[in-house]
This record gives sequence, structure tokens and C-alpha cells, in this order.
Amino acid sequence: MQDHNSRFPTISKILILRQLLWGAAFYGTYVLLTKFFLNDLNYSEADTIMMMGAFGAVGPVFSAVGGFVADKYIGAFRAVYIGYTAYLAGFVLLGVGASDLNVPLSIFAIALIGYARGLSATCPTVLLGNSYSETNRDAFQQGLTVNYSINNLGSFSAKYLFPFLIAYLAYQGVFFIAGLLMACILVIFFKYRKELESVGNDLDKTSLPFMTWALFFVGSIATLGLVFWIFSNLDMGKYILYSLGFGAIGYFIYEITKATRAYQFKMVAVLITVCILIVFYFFYGQMFTSMNMYAINLMGDKLLGFIPIYPESNMAFNPLWCFVLGGPMIQVYAWLDRKGYSPTIPTKIAGAFVLSAIAFTLLGLSSENMGPDGKISADWILLVHFFQSGAELIVGALGAGFIFEMVPRYLAAFSIGLRAVAISLSGILAAVIATKIALPKDIVFTPEVVEAVYTGYFYMLAQIAAFMSVLTFALSRVIQKLILRGEALEAEEKEAALSH
Repeated sequence: MQDHNSRFPTISKILILRQLLWGAAFYGTYVLLTKFFLNDLNYSEADTIMMMGAFGAVGPVFSAVGGFVADKYIGAFRAVYIGYTAYLAGFVLLGVGASDLNVPLSIFAIALIGYARGLSATCPTVLLGNSYSETNRDAFQQGLTVNYSINNLGSFSAKYLFPFLIAYLAYQGVFFIAGLLMACILVIFFKYRKELESVGNDLDKTSLPFMTWALFFVGSIATLGLVFWIFSNLDMGKYILYSLGFGAIGYFIYEITKATRAYQFKMVAVLITVCILIVFYFFYGQMFTSMNMYAINLMGDKLLGFIPIYPESNMAFNPLWCFVLGGPMIQVYAWLDRKGYSPTIPTKIAGAFVLSAIAFTLLGLSSENMGPDGKISADWILLVHFFQSGAELIVGALGAGFIFEMVPRYLAAFSIGLRAVAISLSGILAAVIATKIALPKDIVFTPEVVEAVYTGYFYMLAQIAAFMSVLTFALSRVIQKLILRGEALEAEEKEAALSH
């Protein structure tokens, strides 16, 4: 039997190993899709940007729906198990589609991967949170940070290596490797299924009626069909994503009206934080859209002058820095705590905006420093990702845990999905904005072209991030007052209950 009061309970170790394998499979595939659609499937640059934005947005926006289904109907562990089975099928079908450049099958495969992400994304955090006791929440926050860092280790390894493997295995072979990694996770899930069920919700511990399974199956088919339609009709599909995202936020507002007074204050704090996160993840979304396309078009093939790298592997810099910075960031927080200062999560997000402003300023500077070969040094992109990854690490490792602690347990998976909704809404918005700098495939990149297209765009983003850092710092005080008021009311409610 696992020790829920230890620093890393047994189930938390299993879930962290799962995160390593999932990060390698999903993000390793993700990094290949831009050039796969651009070159092999012959998409335009604008359509490729929109496809990558939609692919990044679909899973997160449906994760609120997936969290709701897990909370109310099938259970958290079941949602993860079924979702990861769908991942396996999606990667295999993507490999089959790549083998004969079958566009509809390739789109269906990434639709299946998007469905899998939506169904399963929020529940590992719920399982991880339940593997710790109620009196061991500091260890839970540390576990989240380690989990996030391990995810970035798997992501970095695959993002750097998968493009090199294309030369030996072609796209289909690498996609099949991603499927193999998912198969390993499913084997681990089967071996430890009883232990994982024990940290799921109440539904995981009981059998489900036939009607529930039938409704889930019909709903899954409908969802998969909708996702496939979105990918096949991106101009209209983006409005579906917007509607789903704002619909999830609307449902959360409805739940606020039904919650106890204590939770109402804390949930309003979450709502304000989610709105801030939508803006933050707009900048995060640039890594997969404008920044990625910029690097593919212009980044040199040598890092630090001697390390070979493919331009599409530029996104490997993000998980590399997240992994490297994870430990030091924990130490910085511990040092601040010893000094008697513990910044709130909204205050940390304000700091993340400062780092984003620096990142995009450097990106603008890089566009003004083309080499004689018409390329931007990969070192610029590495440095940009240092700051942007620091910002992401501040937000990504703590946002889910903050929401988990602020909402009633019956809304845990859905509410964690609100963070993913923020990623989705900002991701599709990032893609729509990034298409404004999409270029024809046959364009010649001169310093004048680069300055006209990229320089002003990146400096504009830097200015917006700087403004948001000031606004978020101001809002952090409002959020903290709401949380303190909620906690005070919660204490009063407990005291009143004890007196009766």
C-alpha cells in the first residue's frame, strides 16, 4: 500500500513515468507536423499555421468537456485509460497516412489524437493530487513541478531526435515509434490498474451501467466527427473552438452561482486568473506558430557553432530550458520562502509576462541580425526560448495545482480543464494572428523582407507582454483578497458545523 504522506507516493512515481513517455510521443510527433503538412501534404504556409494552431487548440478546449465527463460519468482513471488507447490508434493511423500521403487519413489521425488529448488531459493531475494526503499538499505542489520537468525531458529528447530519425525511418516510421511509446504506457496502466483506480474518483471504483457506456460511445463518435470537421474546414472550425471555449467558461460561471459562499470567492479568483492565462498563452502559442515558422524559414543548422540541429527542432529548446530551469526555480522559491516572502501565483504570472516581453524583444533583435548566408543564428533562438521557457515554467507548473486547490472536488477535473481552455482559446487566436505574417513558399528572404514581415510583429508582441505584466501585478492583489475572503468564510463554515 502506498504512503500518501511521503514526498513521492508510489502512484505519483508511476504517473511521472507516464508523463515522460507521453511527452516524448506527443511532442515528438507535434514537432514533425509543421513540415509534414507544409512539404509532404503540400499545404500553404498560412494553412499550415492554422492547422498547427487548431491541433494545439482542439485538445485543450475539449479537455474541459473531457474533465466534465470524467467527473460526472466515467471516472478519472477510465478517462485516461480510454484516452491513451485513442492516442495509440491515432499515432498508428498517422503513420499509415504518412506512408502513402493520404490527406483525409492523416487529418482523421490527428483528429483522433486531439480527441484523446481532450478526454484525458486533466485527469492525470486529479490522480496525482489524490495520491497525496490532504495534509501533504506542499509535497503535491513539488510533485507537480517534478512532473512538469519530466514531461519536458521527454519532450526535449523527442523534439531534438525525431527530425534526425526522419532520414532513416521516414515520417511513418517515427509516427509508429510514438505509437510504441503509448503502448508502453498502456502496459503500465494495466499492471497498476488497481492502484490507479484507488486514486481515481468514486466512479472509478464502481461498474458503470450499459446506458452510460452507450452514451459515452455515441458522444465520442460525435466529438471525433466534429474535430475531424474542424480540421477539414479551418476557416469555420475556429469559430467552433471559440464557442466551446467560451461555453466552458460560461458553465464555470454558472457553477460559481451554485457554490457555497466560501467557494464563490475562490472560484471568482480562478475566473480572473483564467482570463489572464488566456492572454499569457497567446504568447506561448506563438512558439508553435509564428516563432516556429520563423525558425523553419531562417534558423541556421548549427547550435553554438558545432551542434547540428534541424530548424524544426527549434521547439526542442523550450522543453530543454524547462527541464534545466525546473530545479533552480524550486530553489529560488525555497529561498524566498526562507526570507519570508512567498509570491502569489498571480504575482508569478506577472513576472512571467516580463520574461515574455524580454523574449520577444530578443526575437525582434534576431531578425535584424541575419548572417551572410541569409540565416539567423540558432543561438538567438536558444536565448529567446530561455526567457519564454522560464515564463512557461512559472505558469505551467503551478496553474493546475492552484485551480485544483480553489474549487470543489466535484468540479476538479473540469476546472483544471479551464487552464487548458485558456491554452486553446489563445492558441487558435495566436494562429489566426500569425497567419498575417505567412509568406509564399517561393519567397526569397532578404533583410528587407525579414524586417518588413517579422521585426515589427515581434516588437509589438513584446510591448503587449510588458503592458500585461503591469496589469497582472495589479490584478494579483484583487485575486489574493478574494482567496483570503474565501478561506475566512470556509473557516467560519467549519466552525459553525463543529458547534452543531
